[in-house]
Amino acid sequence: MKRNIFFQIAALVVAGILLAIVANAFASRDRKVSLVGTYPNALKVPARETPPPIATSFAPAPVATMTQPATTTTIAPVTATTATQPTATAAIETVGINPATKKPPVTATTTTAPTPHAQSPAPITEFNPHPDKPYVEIGFADVKALHAKNVLFLDARRTSVYEQGHIPGARTYSVWESDIDDKVRKLFDERSDPSAQALPIVIYCSGGDCEDSHMLAQKLWGIQFNNVYVYKDGFPDWQTRGGQVHTGANP
Repeated sequence: MKRNIFFQIAALVVAGILLAIVANAFASRDRKVSLVGTYPNALKVPARETPPPIATSFAPAPVATMTQPATTTTIAPVTATTATQPTATAAIETVGINPATKKPPVTATTTTAPTPHAQSPAPITEFNPHPDKPYVEIGFADVKALHAKNVLFLDARRTSVYEQGHIPGARTYSVWESDIDDKVRKLFDERSDPSAQALPIVIYCSGGDCEDSHMLAQKLWGIQFNNVYVYKDGFPDWQTRGGQVHTGANP
């Protein structure tokens, strides 16, 4: 019984080997298994090729050179007493190392005449109401003429400045003080009649960039005062022209 099983296993192994050999014979080239003893050139090793020697040094390529005429630079020795060095002299005069050689500064000696008079508006002959605009700028000639006629003058500067000097008869109406609205209302009560509102009123401040007089003129124009004039150059021009000056809190 055991011997029969052994012969059956051996027969299966032999059959498997035979099937493998037959399958390998019919297999494609890339899938075929080479058997032992079928490599006639397996023990032959080809001779190793010797690579050509690698050059270890390179000759530099010729570089095209341009021949330039040789130039010779001669540097003159620097001496402390040479007189042909304008840069050094200018530096000494600038920083003041050598005060003896420093030139005196040039000062302007020209004087220019004051120009406010030339910039004053041209005099006007009639001081009629102008309801279409809040004020008209006038110069010293018109201011003096209106002052001689006892026209109402209003000083728009601060009260402390007003007390230091103002045009005689002018009232203090500072636009920056809290009672300005009360003063404007009081003036309207004094001149509530349209004929009185058409009377000329002159307002001034410090002239130049001062806009206080223009602001006060706008206020008066808003309550129907339509004949207001602004002294363009202001109180400083009045003093320069020799106008009378009154001091204190009273007009």
